[in-house]
Amino acid sequence: MKRFLVAVALIASTTLCSYAQSEPTSQHQSGSSALLFDLKGLSDIGAENYRGGLGAMTFISNNLALRAGIGFSNAVETKNNSAQEETTAMSFTITPGVRYNVYDNDNIALYAGGEVLFGLGEIKNDAAGSQISKVSATTFGGGVFTGAEWFPWRHVSLMLEYGIGYKASTSKITNAAGTETDGPETSDISLGLTSANFTLAWYFN
Repeated sequence: MKRFLVAVALIASTTLCSYAQSEPTSQHQSGSSALLFDLKGLSDIGAENYRGGLGAMTFISNNLALRAGIGFSNAVETKNNSAQEETTAMSFTITPGVRYNVYDNDNIALYAGGEVLFGLGEIKNDAAGSQISKVSATTFGGGVFTGAEWFPWRHVSLMLEYGIGYKASTSKITNAAGTETDGPETSDISLGLTSANFTLAWYFN
């Protein structure tokens, strides 16, 4: 009986493996849509791709997709001192983009595309219940990317993406008296291993 069960298990495993290898799982047809989850986590807000942790994508025609990523974070740090100092940092980003599959087979797709970035951020410092300073920042940017998507199952995929991006930020500083002045302007280009990103996709149709 034991040998029989082992034989049945081996036959079932072989059948399932053969089916998985022969059954196309790639999703690139018009109407295919997915939710995207950055494997770095929701707390990592940045300018590139889905650093906010959540996105969506839909194919408007075969191999051509529109996508967007959003991110939000809010952190509060309280210092246990007589002034009751508190620092609150908030940021929001949105990154719409377009992607085109340059190659795909039954379970792998290679793609390239571009996207733009818009972001808002704010850091407030309070003491004894009163605001002592505030820095507000606005960020614009854009970039191009290339990547590979592997479908172990029909509705689930794993993407590895590499991007080159540029972003520029302007800021305003408000002091305790409410006077607003221009803050520093910054810009940077993201290029290197830190621009690589893993994304999990769940296709729901």
